[in-house]
Amino acid sequence: MIEIISLANQNIIGLSIDGKIETSDIEKIKNLVEERLKSQPKLRVYVEVKSFQGISAEALWEDLKFGLGHLKDFDKKAVVCDANWINKLTTAGNKIFGDIIHLEAKCFSWSEKDQALEWIIK
Repeated sequence: MIEIISLANQNIIGLSIDGKIETSDIEKIKNLVEERLKSQPKLRVYVEVKSFQGISAEALWEDLKFGLGHLKDFDKKAVVCDANWINKLTTAGNKIFGDIIHLEAKCFSWSEKDQALEWIIK
């Protein structure tokens, strides 16, 4: 399940992941992104991963379709979690796609949550 985190900056989409991601979660994010893009030239994403229990096939497909159409609309992503595999995936993604999509992504531990918020705002 994904919940929206309210942040003061309208160019930052705040998300909290806790459990399995379903199509309804992706729809919620799509609507928010489309609304914010009406007033913001670039968006940033702040994600807190409390627990991740997978993503349904339908949700993954919707996420991929939507994400591919909006690659250039984002410039930064901060992920707060304690999952080492997410940190490795983020690092690999930066190396593979960083120059192509110009998205800077960085992982932070829960003890670095304040630094993550500070980084995503700058």
